[in-house]
Amino acid sequence: MTKWILRFAPMTALLATTAVAAPVWNRTADQTEVRGRVTDVNRTGSQIVIEDQDRITVSPTAQVAMVDVRPGEMVEARYTQAGEEKTVLSLRVIAHEVQAP
Repeated sequence: MTKWILRFAPMTALLATTAVAAPVWNRTADQTEVRGRVTDVNRTGSQIVIEDQDRITVSPTAQVAMVDVRPGEMVEARYTQAGEEKTVLSLRVIAHEVQAP
């Protein structure tokens, strides 16, 4: 009985991982992805400028760790655009630059 159950464990893990990651993999036509360096973050952390061209608004309900987002950091962002306003859907820091003490 145990061998029979263990045969399905890898498939169950694969299906569970796919179900969790599916929203990250899917992208609709109204979404834009950008990858670049953050050039400005306003004081309240509600807007980010990437490569001096994309000013993205971060809503208070967005699941974004703004502590890691600083000018000079490389990020990947996905956003939607309604008129002139670009609202972030996901944002992640690609690499942190470590400075010597």
